Amino acid sequence: MFIGIDDTDSPNKYCTTYIATLLIEEFKELGYKVEMPKLIRMNPTVKYKTRGNGGVSIRIIEDKKLDDEKKEIKNIVVEYVENYADFEYETTNPGIVFLDEENYAKNKDLLNSYYKKVLYDIVSIDYAENILKKINAEYIKYKKGYGIIGALGAISSNPPYTYELLAYRKRENWGKERFVDEKSVFEMDEKTFPFTFNNVDYDEGKSIIAPHTKCPVLYGIRGIDKDILIEAMNMIKSEGIDRYMIFKTNQGTDVHLRYMKIKNIYPNIGVIIYGKVVKEPKNLPGGHVVFRVSDGTGEIDCIAYEPTKKFRNIVRKLIVEDLIGVYGTVREEPFEINIEKLKIIKLAKKYIKDKKCECGGTLRAKGKKGGYKCKKCGKVIKYDEIKLIEVERDITEGFYEVPPSARRHLSKPILLF
Repeated sequence: MFIGIDDTDSPNKYCTTYIATLLIEEFKELGYKVEMPKLIRMNPTVKYKTRGNGGVSIRIIEDKKLDDEKKEIKNIVVEYVENYADFEYETTNPGIVFLDEENYAKNKDLLNSYYKKVLYDIVSIDYAENILKKINAEYIKYKKGYGIIGALGAISSNPPYTYELLAYRKRENWGKERFVDEKSVFEMDEKTFPFTFNNVDYDEGKSIIAPHTKCPVLYGIRGIDKDILIEAMNMIKSEGIDRYMIFKTNQGTDVHLRYMKIKNIYPNIGVIIYGKVVKEPKNLPGGHVVFRVSDGTGEIDCIAYEPTKKFRNIVRKLIVEDLIGVYGTVREEPFEINIEKLKIIKLAKKYIKDKKCECGGTLRAKGKKGGYKCKKCGKVIKYDEIKLIEVERDITEGFYEVPPSARRHLSKPILLF
């Protein structure tokens, strides 16, 4: 049996992964065989998400298809959701989905297409309910019930996957300031590289494994090897850990992105585009940097926001005619791509005006009509006849990414390429 849960938390308290962890402990105590749970992120541009737009799924391996067992499982899930969801928070709208093995196997194609839909688009609750009915799933909606969208999304997920180990706080520490020793996190990151990722932001000199909300999570370590995650946890010095769980997840996979022509792009999706820079980078108020790309079918602005810090310096070095790939999500207003990664495919040649006169003097501009005049010998050169010399670019071809502290859950770090 597959169980999907989503939208139980709020910025104030709780976490859907915590419910999943408690459920797995309960099921194992009762003798059920349980697969590694999944934490599945969906379209990051969704506006009504509570925090990271992620649902969880649990698969229980049933030795016998007994109705009493299924009823027991469902009752336990409902009990935990009702005890550990923040129903008081306005935009928390929990949902639970139950899907048996037979209906899962029968509807794999439909589930695969639904998974792509929740990654790429904005899915309505009506659309999700329609799919749930088609696959004969049982579901429970609380309040507006938006959680059924992500609950089914988590069940329907497929590879690629990475892993995340989530360590939870002791109950008496909930809501208090977290203690996670930063030095130990940096040491852990160095020792476990390249098997873990997004632990620290070296440019900012800070650990980024601990959340800033009042949820039960102490920290999360992401990686590609589940055994190394346990080693990593044992290297970290922190306040006492109550329990931990390793989730299979689509974080760090770029599954929210798809290649598109600019003419086909629409708001609130993740895209990869290839084209040439047609308008050079410009600094905007607030520290943001924007430039424009064309692929022959259309043009679109691409923006690096202030939180991307040093990444903006790479963006500022682009010039017209550079051939690049842009990875990111599309904003609705203003209509532009929020950059997650850049791939510089081919650098254009850059030229500057040679303002050295043959006599060794310096040419001074006198305006378009006046051209250039040598200060030493008095020679005049027309504005459009001045010699151009090629200069070396201070940027190289290849991938560039925003720093870990500005990175989306789903964004694939370059080290995993």
